[in-house]
Amino acid sequence: MGWPENMGSTIEQADDDKSEHKTDWDMCVHFLAGNHWLNYDRGLRRYEVARPREGDSTLVTVNLVLNIYRNILSRLSINYPSMAVVPSASNPEDSTKAKSMELLLQYHWMEDELKDTITDMIRFLLSCGTSALHTFYDPDKERVRTEVVSPYDLFWEQGVQDPADSEWCAIRSYHTKRELKDAYPDFEQEIEDAATTSLHDGGMDPDVPEGRVKIYEVYWKSGKHAILLKNDYLFKEEDYPVDPFPVQVVRYSKIPTRAWGLGLIQPLVELNWFYNKARSALIMNVETMSNPKWLVPRTAGIDNHAFTDKPGEKIHYNAAGGEPKMVQPVPLPGYVLDNLTRIQAEMGDVAGIHSVSLGKRAVNVSSGSAINALAERDMSQLQITQSDIEKCVRKSAKVMVRLMKAHYTSGKMIRMMDDLGGVIYKQLENTDILEDPEVFLQAGSLFRNEAHDRDAKVLQMLELGLIDKQTAMKEISFRTSNQYASDKVKAIAHAEEMLFAAVEGAMITIFANEDLESYEYVWKEFMRSSDFYALPEERRNYISDVYVSIITHGRPEQEYQQALFRRQVFPRQQSPQTSPEAMGASLIDQQSPMAFNQLLNEQINTAASKGTLEDAVSRQAQRKEALISPVKGGF
Repeated sequence: MGWPENMGSTIEQADDDKSEHKTDWDMCVHFLAGNHWLNYDRGLRRYEVARPREGDSTLVTVNLVLNIYRNILSRLSINYPSMAVVPSASNPEDSTKAKSMELLLQYHWMEDELKDTITDMIRFLLSCGTSALHTFYDPDKERVRTEVVSPYDLFWEQGVQDPADSEWCAIRSYHTKRELKDAYPDFEQEIEDAATTSLHDGGMDPDVPEGRVKIYEVYWKSGKHAILLKNDYLFKEEDYPVDPFPVQVVRYSKIPTRAWGLGLIQPLVELNWFYNKARSALIMNVETMSNPKWLVPRTAGIDNHAFTDKPGEKIHYNAAGGEPKMVQPVPLPGYVLDNLTRIQAEMGDVAGIHSVSLGKRAVNVSSGSAINALAERDMSQLQITQSDIEKCVRKSAKVMVRLMKAHYTSGKMIRMMDDLGGVIYKQLENTDILEDPEVFLQAGSLFRNEAHDRDAKVLQMLELGLIDKQTAMKEISFRTSNQYASDKVKAIAHAEEMLFAAVEGAMITIFANEDLESYEYVWKEFMRSSDFYALPEERRNYISDVYVSIITHGRPEQEYQQALFRRQVFPRQQSPQTSPEAMGASLIDQQSPMAFNQLLNEQINTAASKGTLEDAVSRQAQRKEALISPVKGGF
């Protein structure tokens, strides 16, 4: 497939087709900024702030949408997520690479200040309903970067109902002519002749300085990548290393048959306008009530300016001409105030946020459980949005890895903080980066509030005795990326190294002060794999003996022997006798030759050091120094 002609015109047509959405976005941004009294100029295609004319009633602005916006934004505040890279194969080399990739992603998260970037994306998401993250390689800074794309600058194929269905995706940006000439010297004349932006282009699109040139960066599903100035290709790339797009689109509320999302603000605009209108009427009534009208007979002889706000002022009038009378205006009926309260409640219903979430007392609700239920209901309405944001971050992380693999051809020194807060340096090579890894985010770990709520529930379950301390530490710590999580990763890596040594035929020793839980996990997963059954029988028996010793550590000797004997499930066997002689015979029958030879050698060495074989056997049986003893079927 060749390069499309008139691609710039195609994108501009897509821009014209979303003009209605841009008008809505402009209105939402205005309301968020407190500009609620607006007039739309059809010629300029933009909103103008209404200026009160002489004699107009009081225009009151109460920015309720801002309070709701800030509350939802705080609920969507993010933290560094619990991110894991899954190796493509279950071997120590790929596992090591996966851990290196996790470090690299963590470094990129901190170096590129992704927390602030994602927060900016969420701001566009709430105000306009749609936003995106664009991940790319910046040759000037020689690193992968991620930026926010506003809906104003985001384009896709006309007529699609989902951005993922589009054959192409385009991003608009603005640059000075000097910047473009330096980057693309072969197109100096085309750049010089290009139109530039004006501060009076209309609307909030574009909100850029004067004298900038508009270009488009376009990605196709076919793998093509280009930079466009109108219809001129400034840059072409045939095989981009990311499939399909390095642009991850998020929508606040997905509406069927509509490609653009519906934001938080738009459904609240009309309600806030009616609230302001009612408040304006109320203020005007208050002003009228405090400054009543007077009925003054023409024959009373009172000057038009006689009535002022000065206290104790005397007003002379002709008694024969008639006494002036005060006319008290009719007060506003009670339903006007009730209507204000009703509008506020409706705005909370529409936004999915109520008084308890705003720190206010809930009407007719007094119990703590009921209040918590209301707060949880409000939070639950954000779960779909949170899930979509997490999916966006996960896909962006995968794009980061692919771009790093393509562009980080030489070793890269990264600077990070260790578990104790000290600065460490690590050299990462291109060979440390996996070709096509799977990147996962632990559910809820990206958002502070959800992680906090989960931690609170874990602590509550611990207090009630429903879980033990170790389980509580695990549930909390793996989301906070603390020392426990770091130690756990190191323990699993060590267990994998010991397993690899055993697979290769080495004799290993496991001590009681090691993380046996990690050993059990690593051994169990390996024994479930086809690699385990591909080993020679002797080596399979040896690894099985290790696993039995791990899971029976600290239990009675007889239970260990029975577990060792019963590792074979089918065909069924008779239980071993419990006499020492029979037990020894059973060990000889059941243990692998590798384990038995290791047993014999270590017994002889121990006997030589202690003086007698009986001492050696006794010492090994107690398993005080080594968890897996040669006497017990281990090493």
